[in-house]
Amino acid sequence: MVLLFAQIVSTKKPDGKTYKYLHIVESYREGRTVKKRRVASLGNISQYSEREIEQIIRTLESLLQHRTTGSLEDFETQQVLHFGVPYVVQFLWNQLGLTEAIRDALRDREVTFDVARYVQAMVIHRLVDPSSKLRLFHTLDDLYLPDWDGEPWQLQHFYRALDYLVNIKPQLERVLYGRLTDLLNFRLSLVLYDLTSTHLHGHACPLGEHGYSRTHRPDLEHVELGFLVTPESIPITHEVLAGNVSDKQTVPDILKRLKEDFAVEQCVFVGDRGMVTERNMALMAEAGFPYIVAFHKRGRIVSDALLEQFADVNAYHELKDNLRYLEVPATSVDDAEKAEGVRYILCYNPEKARQDAAFRESALEETEAGLKALAESLANPKRGRKPTDKGVMLKVADLLTRKGVEAFFQIDYKNGILTYRRDEDAITKETLRDGKFLIRTNTDLPAADVVQSYKTLMGIERAFHQIKNFLDVGPVYHWNERRVRGHIFVCVLAYLFEQEMQVLYRRQWARDKVAAESLAWVEDRSKALAELESRWYTGEAIVRELRRWKAVRATFLDKEFVSVTKAKDSVKAILTSLGIPTPNKTLSVTKAQQQHMTSAE
Repeated sequence: MVLLFAQIVSTKKPDGKTYKYLHIVESYREGRTVKKRRVASLGNISQYSEREIEQIIRTLESLLQHRTTGSLEDFETQQVLHFGVPYVVQFLWNQLGLTEAIRDALRDREVTFDVARYVQAMVIHRLVDPSSKLRLFHTLDDLYLPDWDGEPWQLQHFYRALDYLVNIKPQLERVLYGRLTDLLNFRLSLVLYDLTSTHLHGHACPLGEHGYSRTHRPDLEHVELGFLVTPESIPITHEVLAGNVSDKQTVPDILKRLKEDFAVEQCVFVGDRGMVTERNMALMAEAGFPYIVAFHKRGRIVSDALLEQFADVNAYHELKDNLRYLEVPATSVDDAEKAEGVRYILCYNPEKARQDAAFRESALEETEAGLKALAESLANPKRGRKPTDKGVMLKVADLLTRKGVEAFFQIDYKNGILTYRRDEDAITKETLRDGKFLIRTNTDLPAADVVQSYKTLMGIERAFHQIKNFLDVGPVYHWNERRVRGHIFVCVLAYLFEQEMQVLYRRQWARDKVAAESLAWVEDRSKALAELESRWYTGEAIVRELRRWKAVRATFLDKEFVSVTKAKDSVKAILTSLGIPTPNKTLSVTKAQQQHMTSAE
């Protein structure tokens, strides 16, 4: 075997200067002895610039069939890939064993494609770019996805995967609940339940009905989404219901599922005022679930008499986050469904009170402007038909009801003259309601714990915001009932991963805060705490950070490779908190002609 290599030889001349000569040297074996001989001399390299030396090397390499080195001009970027979200979701997905769980659940069915592969792609896409299945199909090459043995993607399989996903929903939810319980180490002592809605386009879905629209589109049919979550907003189960189903009708089935599907024998059920019926309270008691439910400031139970009796908010106890509470005697509450052992806690949020007051004042001012304009038009009528008394009062009623201030004005209209004034007594009485809500419970928990547990229900409200807005669950364009249910299940799975990221991240954040607070030097402690405060991330913020982390598919010489861009410090902190290893810089190297890539270990 003959080996050629470059050799630099330094020679000192009589003039005292040292010259460097570049030789091409051949190494060969003669018997047991390795010898060298000069093949060519390229002269004194000191006289060449770096660019000229590179040109010499490229010229020599052009004589070779297989090049081993190259320049920047040989590097060609083919595509930029979404990497951060797919990489993290794939890790957590494998940690939960979801591929095996889906395959096991479908084992007895005749399935001709890998459903898990398509579900995972849809979940990742929901977090990266929530949009249609068709758009996902056309942009799959923009995602860093595992090779899955090179099986080509097919559009119809995304829709069929939704059908299979609905079929195995109960089994999959039980598996996820069990594995998340182990992974996150939680014991379900508190569950939170609420409903939201999302609207549909078209009239073909049997679930679509007109009802109370929380998306403020009463003109469209919609479906209800019942959501049961842990105190950390990890979804346990969800139900997709007809759009005209009321909150209270959904409680019995949820209680049954808690008992039978998830083997939850004892926990506190937290819900909103829509869940409150005598029958539901009895069902909770029968199931062994104490409850915490709330009534907001309007309604018979939160009466004027109750608010006047306990108007002094300085007598309330203060909870963290500026929330105040006062346990009031049951005899002071006008509740027809009062039962033995039921307690009532009146709550006051100063920040919400300021918002309520500002909103009311704005509504009053806008209504006064409208009434003033109407009064002036009546005082200076234009040519045409004279307005009737009934027509004027209808306009007045429209102005008042549009802003919800009909109780706060006194109106008089006589002989074509409209006068109005604020009812200050009614407004003063209304201020007692600002920032107030009433909690009812049959638990024996301390009042502060009851209030904190109900406050946690805001987490589920955030879940609804995430599901409907961040993950873009609606509007739903599927017409088939199973596809609607499957589409929503994919959105819930995407939210589950986002929320799991938040839980794992914030738990590590809390540990880091304890460590920072224990630092001896004040300057070090302050600096560490300030750095932590700057990265107190929600799950949504974590996903946004991961979205910015890319990979590049490129070719160099005759090789195609996938290289990960440098992760920001914030991304590194996220990976550390989630217990996910930093990937190698180069994920795969293949022949340039090969189109599929292998995933990182």
